[in-house]
Amino acid sequence: MSWIFLLSLPILTAFIGWMTNLVAIRMLFRPMEGIRILGYTWQGIIPKRQKELATRTAAIIERELLDSKLLEQQIRKIDLKPYLNDYAKKLVHEGLGAKLRRLPLFGNFADSSALIRLEKMLTEEMQRQTDPLLHRLSTEVGKHIPVRELVEEKIRDLDVERLEQIVNQVAKKEFKSIELLGGVLGFIVGLLQLLVLYLTGNLDL
Repeated sequence: MSWIFLLSLPILTAFIGWMTNLVAIRMLFRPMEGIRILGYTWQGIIPKRQKELATRTAAIIERELLDSKLLEQQIRKIDLKPYLNDYAKKLVHEGLGAKLRRLPLFGNFADSSALIRLEKMLTEEMQRQTDPLLHRLSTEVGKHIPVRELVEEKIRDLDVERLEQIVNQVAKKEFKSIELLGGVLGFIVGLLQLLVLYLTGNLDL
């Protein structure tokens, strides 16, 4: 048996292993549209099952990552006090103050000190209502934001070509590693085949 065969067998199996993994990775997205071959529709796994993937992914995200209770918890962590302070100041000095000054009886009393006192009273009252407001807001958000439906719709309507670009950008190194691993495993298989041939006496060195 020639040395050319001995050297070519591991190289050939390494090429087959590399090519197999390369094709498998490409078939995640390609072909985008179904192609009929001998009565069988050949299409990339993700384009073919995009709707099913959208449904299952949305269910997992809602159940494990982003349920309504988590949204409620995050909303309740919002510190509204700085916004309420700014809103109270703007409301008193730019809104109510201007209107009070135009009133016949109250105009003379709507000076700067009075408006400052009014601003302080309004701010204190609004801050007391912060927790009940956040509680109500978080409850309403939990009731009226359909997490699963929103995620499912976004994934279902996502352009597959754009999704392919994103995945390739994120996992480019990992895909190359998988391709290389296929070649390495193929090379090892080739060496094992040579070993089997040698042990069975079918390999003459």
